[in-house]
Amino acid sequence: MKRLSLWLVVVFLMLSAVACATPKIELPDRDVPISEEAAQRFESKLAQLQDTSNGDVKMTFTEEEVTSYVNLRLLEDDLPIQKPTIWFSEGKVYLKGHVEGEGLPVSGDAVLVVALTVHDGVLQVRVEKAVIGRFPVPDSVLDKLTHMTNERIKAEIGPIRIKELQILEGEAILVLSR
Repeated sequence: MKRLSLWLVVVFLMLSAVACATPKIELPDRDVPISEEAAQRFESKLAQLQDTSNGDVKMTFTEEEVTSYVNLRLLEDDLPIQKPTIWFSEGKVYLKGHVEGEGLPVSGDAVLVVALTVHDGVLQVRVEKAVIGRFPVPDSVLDKLTHMTNERIKAEIGPIRIKELQILEGEAILVLSR
């Protein structure tokens, strides 16, 4: 699960390498604090899933837990993203971070809007919009990113099936089964 999370962060970074008028993406208007306690709660929930051999497990992840886990556990010094924030709102996931690094064609705040659905027990990601600095990421790149992410999820998730997914204000609720 940690490899999948890291891979999603890396995919987010790939958007910074390809940018082509400036659409404004409205983000939820709330701070998402980063804390060690929230990162530990996230890890505890992942461990609970690992410990479940059969049956359904209902899990709720908050923005604070996911943002804290990504910032405190997944980011490495050599990645060109700083302080990513994740919001859950209106059925979508919003990601924002500052991207800059040697060799990148653009730098600035990067925003990504993702719709999540479930099809045949498997999480489906659709990258709807992405902007880096003032530059929108072309639809063709978003389509490729969507396809690559979905293929990676299928390969990584193993025997876990998602029975239900809700993206609410500030939290994501999943019902999972093995």
